[in-house]
Amino acid sequence: MEQQGRHPVDWEQLFVVAPCGIMLLDVHAGVRFLNPSALQLLELDPKAAVGKPLTDLLPAWKDTPFSASLPSLLGAQSTFEAIDFDLPGPQNRRLRVCAAHVPDGEGKAQGVLLALIENNEVATLERRLHRAEYQASIGKLARGIAHELNSPLDGVLRYTHLALEHLTEDSPVREYLVHVKEGLDRMVRAVRAFLEFSRQVTTPLTRSADLNKLVEDALLLVQHRAKFQQIRVIKHFDEQLPAVVDGGIQHAVVNLIKNAFDAMPRGGTLTITTRAGGECVDVDVEDTGGGIPEEIRTRIFEPFFSTKPIHQGSGLGLIIAKEVVERSGGTMEFTSRTGVGTTFRIRVPIAPVEPTPNGP
Repeated sequence: MEQQGRHPVDWEQLFVVAPCGIMLLDVHAGVRFLNPSALQLLELDPKAAVGKPLTDLLPAWKDTPFSASLPSLLGAQSTFEAIDFDLPGPQNRRLRVCAAHVPDGEGKAQGVLLALIENNEVATLERRLHRAEYQASIGKLARGIAHELNSPLDGVLRYTHLALEHLTEDSPVREYLVHVKEGLDRMVRAVRAFLEFSRQVTTPLTRSADLNKLVEDALLLVQHRAKFQQIRVIKHFDEQLPAVVDGGIQHAVVNLIKNAFDAMPRGGTLTITTRAGGECVDVDVEDTGGGIPEEIRTRIFEPFFSTKPIHQGSGLGLIIAKEVVERSGGTMEFTSRTGVGTTFRIRVPIAPVEPTPNGP
């Protein structure tokens, strides 16, 4: 179709450059067209493929739900505009195939259009979508709980402070109220953590960011504590890092740095390293603290689990950091040696390169 003032659209060229596999069948289920992506996915020779019946070309697709649905698609009798199928591919791979009939001007089928993609890619995208939906739901729930608890907690804590001010030091009730205040303080920290978590998992993803700058900004937020605790900070930054997908990585890095400071109450060395490798970028946060005891290493990502005194930690810092990293499509892992220190590694994918607009 030609539009006024524009060049006609070359649909076949669009199919050729499409990132997914595209195959067109005629009304007799013969192969009329395959784009390069389809040829690669199916490992076919274009000269030998075009013109052959599909069932001869791909015998593994016989006796499948796709094969059973093909007559309906070719006859334009399907009640669905497009149907997805899970079909075998070469070398024990699985393919997700979306089939739709191609109508002529009178509603009859001219053939069937197949869109193909490797199933592990689809599964990865579906997992990310489900995780994003789950995180958004949990974030909304956390925000709702936090707001519901915040006001009554504030009131109870205020009245507890007032009661303590009116009690003498030797009052037997004072000790009870001190314990009440400690419990309320812990609840307040948990509520704040819930709110922080909800903000992190419900805010839109920033598609790309400079990881070195994120780490530098994270260090600025805690530099006063490093000086106070006499902690030496060493930075090994790869200056040629590509941009990364960012879903709140700075927040995760800040949490890891704070945990490292907690592990070095009498001073030590914090080493932060960034590096590129393959399709991902790593940032290591290494401390010279006492290490994580082996018996609790499997529990450190559990919500509300903390080795800190009851009045210091909420037990949500690491799980929030991990969720934030995974929201960016990355992973977080650690290694630890008792008496030597701990290293947390964040690995996040490189941001996709934005296409450059073509000139006029």
